[in-house]
Amino acid sequence: CAKEYIVASTQTSAQINAVVAGLKPGDILTFSAGIYNNVALKLNGLKGTKNAWIVIRGASGSLPELRINTNVVLQANIDIGSGTAFVAFANLKLTQSGSRVYAGVKFHTGNNNILVEGCTVLNINGNGFDALNVNSLTNIVIRDNTIANIALKLTDKTKVGAAIVVGGLTTYVSQVRYFRIVNN
Repeated sequence: CAKEYIVASTQTSAQINAVVAGLKPGDILTFSAGIYNNVALKLNGLKGTKNAWIVIRGASGSLPELRINTNVVLQANIDIGSGTAFVAFANLKLTQSGSRVYAGVKFHTGNNNILVEGCTVLNINGNGFDALNVNSLTNIVIRDNTIANIALKLTDKTKVGAAIVVGGLTTYVSQVRYFRIVNN
């Protein structure tokens, strides 16, 4: 039987990722309103089904912020590990402050049927959505998101970064569309 789990900004990254690791097809993880300091989601082979997606979302009427604000090196605010499938993300704000996060959302080889919709990716010191040097991605939908202030700082004067980076794919990324890009 599908369940809804509600997390609060007082919980640690480890506590929240323990909930994520236990999600089953049809389950919903809802982030209550607030700022989640140093919370980075790591999904490793998390699998919903075609008829019972796993949903990770912000509470209705709010935009919970997952903010990385320590000087640590992370792949992403949301790191979608290999083999993850039938997972949807909605209504979350992904930011960083003073850290080295390479992407707001990072895809890995073997991801399929992933939806990211209605999220804000802001002030990331890298790429907004990163599918660089991976293969076997299918049915990735990135829709109606806001991406702003994206740049990877190479030197004090040089910054590079992109809203969406896709490369090295052996299959395809479908429906990468419906973006609102601001101040890049």
